[in-house]
Order: sequence, then structure tokens, then C-alpha cells
Amino acid sequence: MKIKIRKKLKTLTTALLTAVLGAGSAFCPITSYAAQSWVALNEELTAEGAIVMDADSGAVLWGKNIDTQYCPASITKLMTGLVVLENCSLDEEVTVTSEAVSNLESGASAVGLAAGDVLTVDELLHAMLLRSANDAANVLACYVSGDIDSFAEKMTQRAKELGCKNTIFRNPSGLTKPENVTTAYDMALIAAECARTPGFLEVESKLSYKIRRDSKYPDGFTVHQEHKMILKGTAYSDSRVIGGKTGFIKASGNTLVTIAEDKGLRLAAVVLKDKNPAHYLDTEKMLDFGFDNFESRKISDPVGDYAVTDRLIADKIIESNNSDIRAEGEAKVTLPKGADLADVKVSYDYNIKDGAPEGAVAKMIFKYDGVNVGNTYIINDKVSDIAVEVDEGKKKGFALNITAGRILSAGLICIVLAAVIALIFVIRNHIRLDRERDELRRARRLRRLRELDMSEDEFRELVRRSRSRKRK
Repeated sequence: MKIKIRKKLKTLTTALLTAVLGAGSAFCPITSYAAQSWVALNEELTAEGAIVMDADSGAVLWGKNIDTQYCPASITKLMTGLVVLENCSLDEEVTVTSEAVSNLESGASAVGLAAGDVLTVDELLHAMLLRSANDAANVLACYVSGDIDSFAEKMTQRAKELGCKNTIFRNPSGLTKPENVTTAYDMALIAAECARTPGFLEVESKLSYKIRRDSKYPDGFTVHQEHKMILKGTAYSDSRVIGGKTGFIKASGNTLVTIAEDKGLRLAAVVLKDKNPAHYLDTEKMLDFGFDNFESRKISDPVGDYAVTDRLIADKIIESNNSDIRAEGEAKVTLPKGADLADVKVSYDYNIKDGAPEGAVAKMIFKYDGVNVGNTYIINDKVSDIAVEVDEGKKKGFALNITAGRILSAGLICIVLAAVIALIFVIRNHIRLDRERDELRRARRLRRLRELDMSEDEFRELVRRSRSRKRK
């Protein structure tokens, strides 16, 4: 257990040094602007913040002030919808509460929900994402988390898990809150996750949707799409666009998130602090730039192509006899058209964060000419089976499964920062949790051994003999 505690201390210290000193810039989520060797977007945009990202690979194709915080307005509802879909079924029925529909800003978009109305999650999502109904957003938030503040905390935490670094949500609607902020980069990450979430684009791409009824409209009512690039027959209609969300309050100006597909690419474009109708024109410029100049390429076998197992063994992340390494899936990278896939290099991030797949031991980051163009997680699926023969009458034997531990050390640290109170609390908490887990594991092992009428010494001797036979 002491060894585990030392590893945990080293991992936590490494994480703090990386954050404060910037020493781990090679291991951070993708934040780079397109490299100078890439094609440049040679057009002026009126938006103060803007980005176009490959939604599949996470590659940033072009950006302007992508890490500057702005007020998001109603594009906030993308994160609201994402959290709702991750926590609810579409057919669940929701009763509107007075807390959810009271105290909306004057002039705020709404569909007139009243306390006691009963709608499905599906109906509320359509009202929120198509009509931008703020009352529907509040109703969903209260249904999922009990109150608006708790739901906003859940939104912010989920954003962090996606890699967002500069986003704080204070409500599910995007109505005026000075501390409700995001960035173009963060919103592109959120949009990409929305596009991957089952059911999301089915709502987003609809032109209209009929809601059964509420107290204001007993015969039902229809909500309509407000994103003019999705609509048919407008000056900004674009057949490539499959989803997105508009936003506007005085503090934000026009904000717009757009998801589009064409030529084997799925792009997420975001504009912040823009004007009407420039937010549509700016988005069109970025989409044209992305589709005309970049292409998606697949790396079918990242582990084999880049000798990942040997690298992880050399870095002491895994043990050669206790590993079953695979990639999370085939990797997608985004390259300028005509670029050579052989020029793609890799780096590794061993700081595994919340939201990573179970069993992840590393994040493989692909780079082209120094620019992050994609990533995939590396997973260790190894489970060691030690067959121990036991003569217990009818019992002929049993297999004890010991799950391989993950070694997350990022390497030796020479300089340690002065003690930070917050870090001390975190370390103590991790030590306590490790102790509790070890005690639970030991209790389970002892209980199993008692059932087999076997002592710990006898079990250790059997394990030693089993390993000795394998080495021979």
C-alpha cells in the first residue's frame, strides 16, 4: 500500500507542476492555432472569437481568440441538452414546477410553460433547442438535478471532463449572468461531443416539431428551427449544416454554433461576440475554408503502427508480462489536403483525467508539423488468471482474477513546489481512499480464502509456484 501511496503522491505532484510551470505543454488538450505551414484563412471575420474544428479528430483548423472568454448566451443550451441526454430517457415525463418557470428575464424566449404542465423530455428538448425556450431549459435542469444551481455545477463539471478549460456555467439557459462564460475552443469541444451523442442531431436537424399540449396551448403547439443555415430557402441556407444553436443577449452579441458535414469531414464552427447577419457569413467562410483545404485520414492500427507497447514499457507505464494494449478505436487525424500521413508524429499524455475510458493508461496525441491533429486513448485490458488447484471434494479448482494495476507515474520530479494547502487535502483524501480500497480488497480475499479453507501464506505459495512455472 505504501508503494501505491508514493505513486499517487508522485502523480499528483507531477500534475501540479505541469499546471503551474507549463512544463507539460506537450501533454495538454489541443489548444493550438493552425501552424504557419497550413493554409491560412485569408478573410476578415467580424466575430471577436471564432474557431473551426474537426469534430471527429479535435484538430483546430483555424481560430481567432479561441481561448478568450465571452458570454455564450443561448448556445449554453447545447451543454444543457448534452447533460440531459446523458442522464434521461426521451420518453420520461416531467412535471413543470413553479421554481423552474418563474423569474425569467423580461423578453426572454419561452413557450409559456406553467406549473403542473406535464411534458416528455423529448418535447422539452425540442422546445429548448429549436425554439430556444428558456422555461424549457429550466424545467429540464430542475428535473435532472433538483434545482438550477446544482444543474449548472453539473454542466461545468461535464465541460471540464471534455477538456474545456475556460468555461463556467451558472444557468442552463444562457440568460444574463456575468460569470457565465465560455470560449470558442471550449464551445467547439462541446459541439463535437453533442454531435457524437445519440439522439442529439436528430433534434438539432429538425425544421419543426409538434408538442402535444400545455396549459397555455391545450391543443398543442409547434416549435420551429431558428438556425437559418439549417432552414430551407433563406439567404444563409447551407445543405452541409446538420445542427447548431443560435444565441443573443445584449451582453453577448450574436453567438452561433454550427455543425456541418461534407467531403468526409464533420466540422464544428463557433462565432462569439458577432453581429447579425455577420455571424452566418463568418460561419460560412470558416466552413468553406475547412472543407476546401483539409481532409480526414484514418490510422487503423495506432498501437502497431507506432510501436505503442514498447514505448509504454520503456516509460514504465505498463509491465511487459502484464499488459494487453489496444487503442480505443481507429484514430482519425485531420491533415491539409495532400499531406503525407508518414509525417504524422506522436506524443503521449500519461495524466489520465476524468471522463477517460475505463482502463486508459495513456492518451496518444498525433501531430503534424507540430500541430495537434487528432488523439486516441490507449487501454490496458489485461486480466491475469492464476489457476489454483484445490482438492475440496467436488471442487476441482478455481481461477482468481487479479486486475492489473495501472501505473500512472509521469516520471521522476527533481523540484517540488512549496506545500499548498489544497494539494495536502487532495493527497490526504487519496491516501484515505487507497487505504479503504486496500482494506476492502484484503477483506474480500480473506473471505474467499476462508471459503476454500486456505491461509494467506498457502495462497502466496501457490501464486509463487504458478509464476515460477510460467517463467520456466
